[in-house]
Amino acid sequence: MKSAVERRMEIVNVVNQEGKARVEDLASRFSVSSVTIRSDLSFLEKNGYVVRSHGAAIPNTGVIAELTVHEKRRQNAGLKTVLGQAAAELIEDGDTVILDSGTTTREIASNLSNVEDVVVMTNGLDVAMELSSKPGIEVLMTGGVLRKKALSFSGSQAENGLKNYRFDKVFLGVDGFDLRSGITTHNEQEASLNRLMCEISEHVVAIADSSKFGKRSCHMIREFGHIDTLVTDSGIPEEYLQGLRDMKVNVVIVDKTD
Repeated sequence: MKSAVERRMEIVNVVNQEGKARVEDLASRFSVSSVTIRSDLSFLEKNGYVVRSHGAAIPNTGVIAELTVHEKRRQNAGLKTVLGQAAAELIEDGDTVILDSGTTTREIASNLSNVEDVVVMTNGLDVAMELSSKPGIEVLMTGGVLRKKALSFSGSQAENGLKNYRFDKVFLGVDGFDLRSGITTHNEQEASLNRLMCEISEHVVAIADSSKFGKRSCHMIREFGHIDTLVTDSGIPEEYLQGLRDMKVNVVIVDKTD
């Protein structure tokens, strides 16, 4: 029997993949009662994952809900690994780098095994832990207030600690990437910290799987096109690809995994 968290995450996947899911079908699929499914859908609707509609659920195509870091790790895990590998190849010996917190940037950290004299600053607790055993990498942390949901540090202490640094590259994980809203994230303090990270870095790299396009969160980090490189997969919509290339953004595309 799946836990409530696992069942709810799978319900979200079913709804997003199929476009609509009926209560009775979900109850049969997960071998639980219709009452349990209605409770699940109430929770998911309250937190912004789905919209309930006449005994069924449909995707919420507007503002996306924030997941915990543990929930994010389950989403597109194989694709995040491939994106992390591609992004890690952009880091060269001697680079000074910022790795934003997040599950995709953690994959970048896990693939930094053959570099020398690299300095990495991060606000991600699990990113720092991943880097702690890597030879050839000096690890710095921003400090600040720990958001346990995201395992990330932010706040005035984190920002003040960054102001006297300059870096070659910053790598940003993306919650939403929208033509009008730009690159966005859920948390206001993290968005402010991310903007500062971009200001003190020569080269801004965003990493986003194709499910993030057309999605938006509340707080903007960068306007659309105001990045130097995007690492994404082959599912990127054509209008986004063309728009970025028109703005002279380097787009690195990896094959989309099933």
